[in-house]
Amino acid sequence: MKRSITIAIPVVALVAVAGLTYFGYTPIPALLGSLAPSSFAAGSGVLNVYITDAASASLKSLILNVTSLTLSYQGNVTTTAPRDQFVFQVPSSTGMNVDITKLRGSALLLGATNVPAGNVTRLILNITGAKALFTDGTSAKLKVVANGELMIPFHFQVYSSGSVDLTIDILPNTIQVSKGVATVLKPVIHLTAVQKSHSATITTTA
Repeated sequence: MKRSITIAIPVVALVAVAGLTYFGYTPIPALLGSLAPSSFAAGSGVLNVYITDAASASLKSLILNVTSLTLSYQGNVTTTAPRDQFVFQVPSSTGMNVDITKLRGSALLLGATNVPAGNVTRLILNITGAKALFTDGTSAKLKVVANGELMIPFHFQVYSSGSVDLTIDILPNTIQVSKGVATVLKPVIHLTAVQKSHSATITTTA
């Protein structure tokens, strides 16, 4: 059986300015490292994490350092603390210096990992560095909003012995310059999760 579910979700903060909508994110404290599969209380599934990008008229390149992805669960999913979270550390060989403008129409696999089975309610994408090369020949080192800890409410299910293909679509949205000094990247993030079990394939987007 195959079902397709599409949902629209809010991010942590939403501000409308001059007719444009910008998304903001709430920073959180640093979290503990990934847990061993043996500590998962209700089994595990495989998470495949992809990153992609949409076209931008003003950017020649947008280079990001993507270091981790945190999954927050509804209820305890592990036998050790933190019981409702799982942190996937993105390998530096794939997550550092990713030029996402080269991913238009394609996706880069950041990595695959065993994750606890259960109901995921929130994701936190950690971007520790960013640099923009503009089409006019200029460049800028960017500060990412919320210190690069981008928290996004998003619900999907990880089935025991199943798999999830999670695609993170990053749109630059706005790059703001304050007094010619501080350059801030405020991305919009769209997510797609394809959840597979023995009996169903469910696609959730936001």
